[in-house]
Amino acid sequence: MRRQLLLFVLAAGATACAARASRTTTLNAVYSCDGDRQVRRDRGKVFSHDASQLALGWRDDEGEHFVSWPTSSTTMEAVEYVMPADARADAIERVYDTSRGSSRVDWRMIRTTACTANGGYSDALARFATGKSFDQVAQDLALTDKDEARELVHHALISVQKRYFREH
Repeated sequence: MRRQLLLFVLAAGATACAARASRTTTLNAVYSCDGDRQVRRDRGKVFSHDASQLALGWRDDEGEHFVSWPTSSTTMEAVEYVMPADARADAIERVYDTSRGSSRVDWRMIRTTACTANGGYSDALARFATGKSFDQVAQDLALTDKDEARELVHHALISVQKRYFREH
């Protein structure tokens, strides 16, 4: 009896977790980097702020890495965008100095920038933090209702709290 109860509880827990699986990046998304540059993900392709298409370099636990590889020996910079599996999560922009060689092991990171997903978790949290209600956030982001806005803000707060305690 206990074994059956344990199996039932495990199955119910797995079902609950499956229902809250993250959204995949097959959704189109626009990310704002430092406010003045935008990166667009469209049907599995990534376009930088200058409208150039970036090549998919590799996939790992961070997400999909799209890179503007150096195209000539005079190119001294490469840009990498890490697109998360969840289209509402923020992307990461990494800029590298490639003057020491064309291999990634020779590159030196110059800067890392978070690119906020427009309509994503951080965007919703920023709007809520400025005093907007969940109804206003939902309206600004064209969401179905305030419950969806509340869910986005909740997700962002949990993520920030985990990061805070990890670095504390």
